[in-house]
Amino acid sequence: MRPLVISLLLGIAAGCAGHAYQSALAPQPAYAEIAQVQSMDGDGWAAPPSVAMGEPSSMAQTQLASVSRSGQASSLSYEGVDVRGDLNKEAKGQLSKKQVPEQVPVAAPMVVYQGFMRLRVKRLLEAADEITAITEKAGGYVESLQSALIIVRIPGVDFEGIMNMLAGVGKVLERRVKALDVTAQYTDLRGRLVVAERTRGRLLQLLERTEKAEERLQILQEIKRLTESIEGMKSTLASLQNLVDFFTITIELQPVLDTHGAIAHRSPFPWINNLQAHLTTIEDGKDDIAVNLPPGFVLFDDDDTYRAQASDTTVLRAGTLENEPRGDNVFWADAVQHEMDGREEELVEDGNVGNISYRVYRNQDVAPRYYLVGVCAPESDLESLYVFEVFYPNQAAFDRHHKAIAVALTSFEVQ
Repeated sequence: MRPLVISLLLGIAAGCAGHAYQSALAPQPAYAEIAQVQSMDGDGWAAPPSVAMGEPSSMAQTQLASVSRSGQASSLSYEGVDVRGDLNKEAKGQLSKKQVPEQVPVAAPMVVYQGFMRLRVKRLLEAADEITAITEKAGGYVESLQSALIIVRIPGVDFEGIMNMLAGVGKVLERRVKALDVTAQYTDLRGRLVVAERTRGRLLQLLERTEKAEERLQILQEIKRLTESIEGMKSTLASLQNLVDFFTITIELQPVLDTHGAIAHRSPFPWINNLQAHLTTIEDGKDDIAVNLPPGFVLFDDDDTYRAQASDTTVLRAGTLENEPRGDNVFWADAVQHEMDGREEELVEDGNVGNISYRVYRNQDVAPRYYLVGVCAPESDLESLYVFEVFYPNQAAFDRHHKAIAVALTSFEVQ
């Protein structure tokens, strides 16, 4: 009887360790882009409308349905299992309890705000000092500070008010605000964590009663895998909570007298000319891309682009383009290199991970940021080009995440 119990419990564990955001348990909230205003004269800004938050989605009872890593679905509820022969009372008691993720009460809707402004200022240093002072007075902190690019994190209280104060530092050339309601996403992940921890506890109990070496090895392997999944979910939840607690505002400064001159674009391809380390410029292809993200990265379910972010504002972006003219990885990686040479970006690393060819650039700044650009022109789809970008806001972020991101990119698959 025991092998059947083990197989059922292992199946439960496999279901718990599925991708954190591919939930079939609850409907996802509608994505809300509050405002995207571009103003060349900087005359004010209309206050964004309220975000339609709604109530946190209810968690449906799962019936222990899981999808294995090979993609084969299996029903694991006691009522749904065709159990042949006897099943001891203890096992039957365990399996008859439906594995329902606990409701995680949320006091208020959880919203992640992301702001971007391009300001024309008289002097870069004075503007940076003023932005820093406003941020610290609001209880926030500067995440990344370069000569013409500042990323600040502010407490999730008065986003609009802080944005308005920061806008007063210079003349607003461009202003964007994006808001994502992540209430259901957070609740769903917390529910999966609860189920995973319960399952691990039952596997530990079963391990104590199991005497056969082969069965003990199976259980130990599953406990190890499940523990890794639990730690990953905890890390992702912590990052998601941080992004809710501290909003992110990216400010690009443009001096009235630009001593550096405009970017000398060298590429004949518009999408390469448009690449910016800190901005999303490739919009399409979110549903075509699957990557096993490193722990701590949040891929927003309801964003309209593929954009995964860590709590230190390291961002992994991806998108698809038409492979025109028809080129392979080497062709497109060299094309990106040609453009970056014109921007005086220093090449610090290049290589291949899985099907992706990538290069890492460091800008010329006292406190440099790092920028990874990867390309994949799969032989199975000669008409498509997949582009990956990673923005590391500072040296610490690069040291913290780069190796894990390189590993994650090896998992890239076309959906």
